[in-house]
Amino acid sequence: MANNYVLNKYNLFKFGEDKNLVTTDHGSWSLLDNGELDLLRKMKVHEDPNLFNALSDKGVVITKDNFNKVVEDYRQRFHFLFRGPTLHIVIPTFRCNHSCVYCHSSPKPPDAKDVDMDEDTAKSIVDFILTSPSKLLVVEFQGGDPLYNFDIVKFIIDYGEEKARLKNKRLLFNVVTNLTLMDEEKLNFLNKHYIMGLATSLDGPKEVHDANRRYIDGRASYDDVVYWIKRIKMEYRKEFNLNALTTITKFSLPYAKEIVEEFSKLGFYIIWPRFLNNLGFAHSRLEKIGYSPQEYLAFWKKLSEEVLKINKSGRVFIEAYSYYITKKILNRQDPMYVDMMSPCGAGIGQLLYDYRGDIYTCDEAKILGDMFKLGNVRENTLKETIANPTVLSIINVSSKLTALCDACPWFSYCGLCPVNTYMAEGTIVPKLANEFRCKVFYEMIKSVFEKIIFNESERRIFTKWINSGLIR
Repeated sequence: MANNYVLNKYNLFKFGEDKNLVTTDHGSWSLLDNGELDLLRKMKVHEDPNLFNALSDKGVVITKDNFNKVVEDYRQRFHFLFRGPTLHIVIPTFRCNHSCVYCHSSPKPPDAKDVDMDEDTAKSIVDFILTSPSKLLVVEFQGGDPLYNFDIVKFIIDYGEEKARLKNKRLLFNVVTNLTLMDEEKLNFLNKHYIMGLATSLDGPKEVHDANRRYIDGRASYDDVVYWIKRIKMEYRKEFNLNALTTITKFSLPYAKEIVEEFSKLGFYIIWPRFLNNLGFAHSRLEKIGYSPQEYLAFWKKLSEEVLKINKSGRVFIEAYSYYITKKILNRQDPMYVDMMSPCGAGIGQLLYDYRGDIYTCDEAKILGDMFKLGNVRENTLKETIANPTVLSIINVSSKLTALCDACPWFSYCGLCPVNTYMAEGTIVPKLANEFRCKVFYEMIKSVFEKIIFNESERRIFTKWINSGLIR
């Protein structure tokens, strides 16, 4: 048997003196004691038949019998590489009535001119999106705030549904809005057209939200946002999948418990404590509103413990980072959370279209001008867009094979963001010692692995999350 197998590439992390986690590039893992690890390192796994069978099943050991399965596991893990962009972000306008301290979109004020999409451009964008070979496509309206140009939102939905039917495709729509421009007419239209999801921002209780998110004239926005959250949660609970993102600033750090309580009180079953992107307004205010990786992680761990307390009381309540990491650890197929994909989702998982029809790699790239611009819907085909040298460079860098990530035990569970790296360091190739995201994701993944391996009750909670179907 010794000559009938080879070892797959694997990385190692030690939990204590005699607990060795072995991970592979296709996402499988196994926990070994020191004796078992010694056999693996010396390629003597065959001396322990039980170990040999276990590692063959995981694809750490490759034989002629499991070769095809390991290849299929790789294919499943990287299935998104063969699908083309399925998320298409459309910016109907750059106007917004908020001036949030961290906004990475750098929006324009409500009275700004020449930043709204027109119908001809909207039509060209829909036609471009529908050239994708995928039968199911998601169009997500962002801004600015898309409700400032709601006529174009309606036009794209109406025109898109009609064209998709003719092409035997299906378009799903999401709307990302601060909700303060919502009214009955808009809500009824979105309800009539079965919008897949509504997403808003809520940064916690009033004192935290209003410290981070105010109207452009300085007024507090918490009461207006919560009014519409309550309306939609109470009156349209079955019609809309309403979720809220909470962005963490320095002001948020002392309020982990209160932020969780706010989301729970308002009937949300997911909390997404997003750390700051070094873009837009946040880039120029980082010294005032930012924090170290260690400070954020301390906050995240406190928040996660509060989330687990709710689950232990019997209610399903999900912390989003832990959810996606758990799916990566326990499932064969990548969950396609673009910020933790490798290669990242820019250009291959998502594209963004601004009000002029210009195409960008991703949401984060839209304010950076030509650096991440891929073309225009009137001038370029989808094939030309995906084959753009910028996309190829991002794939190369975010594969992490050029960034010394390939020796990391969390290689197959993590992801790089070249856009954020570019803003922080002036290059898309990260200096890992300086990478905020690297330090945060490293500790997050380690923490989730510890819970899954060593804490049975918390593993059951995480498994319940990924089987719940609550995140689509």
